[in-house]
Amino acid sequence: MSAAVTVALLFFLSVALNEQVTEGCSCVPRHPQQQFCSSDIVIRAKVIEKVPSTVPGLTAYKIQTTETFKQLDKKRIQVIYTPQTSCGVILKNCEYLLSGHVQDGRVVVNLCDLVKPWNKLSQVQKASLSMYQRGCVCEISPCTGESCLIEILQKKCLLSLDDEKALQSVCLPGSDGFCRWQQSS
Repeated sequence: MSAAVTVALLFFLSVALNEQVTEGCSCVPRHPQQQFCSSDIVIRAKVIEKVPSTVPGLTAYKIQTTETFKQLDKKRIQVIYTPQTSCGVILKNCEYLLSGHVQDGRVVVNLCDLVKPWNKLSQVQKASLSMYQRGCVCEISPCTGESCLIEILQKKCLLSLDDEKALQSVCLPGSDGFCRWQQSS
């Protein structure tokens, strides 16, 4: 084997191995309504147990759905999957609020989705779940400093991520077509 081929092979392997080692997971902070609206499914479910996965690279959990907030098809979800990477989640045998995406007919949940123990949600957060779908026509945009002072944008609610009041609110369209933050009760 020539030196050039050896060097090229070593370079290719070092790049390939480096990609595997440096894989990471980063999620842009988002309002729970944004996570809800961008998900294919949002359910309240009890994790029964971790089960053997038939899909390489994914961990499988058997679940029992207790409430459905959003689901594109009406098939009963009995198993959810999560990546075996830094974006994967580790679920315990308890009840969760779960959002995820359908990939190749499977529901996949990752670190950037809504994955919250049900008993850790406030009453306001639980009440908001029934209102989020109506607000999916609105856009929630991050803002900082003075850009948060712009009052009314038709299909948009501005969100400062350190605004606890907004995090406990829902962005909904009014009768005038303008989207505004509203307190859920």
